[in-house]
Amino acid sequence: MKIAIATFAKTIGLSKVKTRLAKTIGDEHAEAFYRLSVLAVREVLQKTQEQNPNIVPHWALAEEEAVELEQWKSFPSLWTGEGGLGTRLSNISSTLLNDYDIVFLMGTDSPQISPKRLLQITQMMEVNPEIEQTVGPASDGGFWLWGSKKPLPKSVWENVTYSVDTTLEELIAQALKHVNLVYKTYRMRDVDELDDLKMLQDTLEHRGATLLPAQVKLLEWLQANNPTFQG
Repeated sequence: MKIAIATFAKTIGLSKVKTRLAKTIGDEHAEAFYRLSVLAVREVLQKTQEQNPNIVPHWALAEEEAVELEQWKSFPSLWTGEGGLGTRLSNISSTLLNDYDIVFLMGTDSPQISPKRLLQITQMMEVNPEIEQTVGPASDGGFWLWGSKKPLPKSVWENVTYSVDTTLEELIAQALKHVNLVYKTYRMRDVDELDDLKMLQDTLEHRGATLLPAQVKLLEWLQANNPTFQG
């Protein structure tokens, strides 16, 4: 099966990044964290593709002009289009499902993800024909990953309140109006708030020798800066 993994990202200088986090640690530190997170996610996806060449990572970019920027040339890039998050998620999923058998949507907020875990999730979708939609729940009530074998109606994505503790509950309820099953896979913690940084540091330290080089750099940044952020 041909599989696309589209990672939603923003471009520093064209859009504000990590706005909730920036309220507590400042724009400069939030941007530094974001850069390292993007690099970590990029390396995870590169390693995932090396182990399964049928997986093609993509960047789903918030800014139309960013598609041609050199910094996003590591993978094919698409513009998400205008509109709210639900509209943009729908746009990317439905567009890529024209060319791929399975499409996963994710963000840059979970840089602790491992290639092994991504490969397990993609394989699970491949070998289970009854699973048409899968989700990776986030501990804050949202989701860090959504996978589809067929597009959901745009209304499913748009009739959801995002960035609240009922986001995933709402999205699953909308999806189940059109599919029989939404399979839940690994739960992870996104990084949106100050407390999430310490949890991310603990997770990366626990992973130890299995970390990729870009994740090690992110961990070193967290170890150097978290004590200051935490007061």
